[in-house]
Amino acid sequence: MNSRERVLAALNHKQPDMVPLDFGGNQSGIHIVAYRRLLEYLGIEDYNIRYSDFLQQIADPCEEVLERFHIDIRWLRAPSSFRPASYTPEVEGRFQGIWDQFGVFWGNSAEKDLDEVLYYDPVIHPLSDMKREQEIREYDWPDGTDKTPLKGLRERAKELRETTEFAIAAPPLGCIYEYTTFVFGFSKAMRHLQKAPELIIAAMEELERYWTDYVTTFLEEVRFGDEHYVDIVSNNGDLSEQAGPIMSPKRIYEPLIKPIERRFSEKVHELADVKINYHSCGSVPDFIPHFAEIGYDAVNPVQVGAFDMEPCSLKKRFGKIITFWGGLCNTQTTLPFGTPEEVRKEVKINMTCLKPGGGYIASNIHNITAEVPPENIVAMFESALQNRHY
Repeated sequence: MNSRERVLAALNHKQPDMVPLDFGGNQSGIHIVAYRRLLEYLGIEDYNIRYSDFLQQIADPCEEVLERFHIDIRWLRAPSSFRPASYTPEVEGRFQGIWDQFGVFWGNSAEKDLDEVLYYDPVIHPLSDMKREQEIREYDWPDGTDKTPLKGLRERAKELRETTEFAIAAPPLGCIYEYTTFVFGFSKAMRHLQKAPELIIAAMEELERYWTDYVTTFLEEVRFGDEHYVDIVSNNGDLSEQAGPIMSPKRIYEPLIKPIERRFSEKVHELADVKINYHSCGSVPDFIPHFAEIGYDAVNPVQVGAFDMEPCSLKKRFGKIITFWGGLCNTQTTLPFGTPEEVRKEVKINMTCLKPGGGYIASNIHNITAEVPPENIVAMFESALQNRHY
């Protein structure tokens, strides 16, 4: 099998020749500090270090690194979306950071030196003081049909499809519920879900409209004849924390959030023959049957250290209805603080649980954080390569 065939087999719950590997994508990336150390450790020169996600300070791994770890997926981003490693954030009051298209300012303390800033959080929330649906409807929402952010995307898609055999994955083309926690602020969004759900619904419907336009525009840019030059699209929607759901699945999620996210998923599948990789951190077993019903093909990042996320149990309960994407090594404990041998052992255990029968794409659990030593990153991928065979 080539890489694309391997990835699609896993997503179709067919056992491939070996477990496909991902690195550098949607919540499977690497912090730029850890990336620089990895380059030095491997003796690889990257002459164009840049951010694939400036907010999370995630680097875009160069091709030599991806080839070093035999990665099966290439992430399709518009060249215009990258920011150089020398990018300087804006200053807004006591924060330094960047405005996004929704009017959220992602910031960190302006008093810090840039090399002290590890990531940026949403700190200015444009809907935080809104109390009426009409205000939300009348907000200046961005235009999802604007092709400006997609400059160079079509050329990059053509290059990947016609000159390589990798599976092609797109970064988030949808983020509906989760973005309400950014535009309102997390605490306020949680209160609105309980006390004023009509405000959350109004925001979600406006976000759905934007993301529907955006994913339509994106997929049209990568359509060549009857084929779309992308295999997987991503969707974000954090619904849980480590101890369990952040809301009642029955009372909140099912009636308020699920119908809108299902509608968006159905639209994506209607637009193109693509798989959907849905990202939700934390303890997600209560949601996995809903994910499968909605039309999500995979769930990421498979946070094995969270409650009820033991990998063998996950595979036994849900392995026939969802593909697990992630799950290699605990990114909060073993990967940053364990020994290389401890990393190798954990990877072997997790892969032994998750790989049988297909339905598994191996990658780091969420992004590799700044403090992770390069020896452990190499140990993780080398163990994955050793244990990927069926």
